[in-house]
Amino acid sequence: MYFIISKLMPVIISHESTKTYLMPLASLLSAFGLYGLFAKTLNSFARKWPWLKRHLLGPSYLAGTWAGKFVNTQGEEKITVEYFEQTISSLTIRGEAFNTDGTTYAQWTSVATSINASDGILTYTYTCDSHIDYSTFQGIGVFSFERKAPNLPPTFIKGYSADITDGVKTENREKRIADELLDSHEAYEIAKTII
Repeated sequence: MYFIISKLMPVIISHESTKTYLMPLASLLSAFGLYGLFAKTLNSFARKWPWLKRHLLGPSYLAGTWAGKFVNTQGEEKITVEYFEQTISSLTIRGEAFNTDGTTYAQWTSVATSINASDGILTYTYTCDSHIDYSTFQGIGVFSFERKAPNLPPTFIKGYSADITDGVKTENREKRIADELLDSHEAYEIAKTII
């Protein structure tokens, strides 16, 4: 970009015959360069300052540790802890479900995520590893935001997940318990007391 502005532009301007064609091309290239630099700088600042990321993402801000509970098909209650790892342009969800004795019931990671901020809906597909029969399967999660105003991030999400193996919708309501990513044991202990 520096080369285009400092070296190439004077050459283009000095030749009347190429000025008409090359000037718009050079302007376009420099604009893309400036946009790219701005985007990288903003993303870097947002990683260092969570308050900036929260402000930039507004109603689609989900980063942090979330906890909830669900009842499986056998009628057993499970505590869930999910980690929302969010950048300006992406969201990855990692989750774990715990038995009442604190042992792991299942773990999952999102494959694809979509946030509809205006309607307040999170949709994602995931791959899950069961610790009961040690199987791996896919599923989908659909959650609605519970928020104080349409321009604010959610404090709760409520919805369901459905594994492809049986298609049964398992309802869950999750609360953000921390803006940062807590370790698994700490998150489980907090979740037990507030869920």
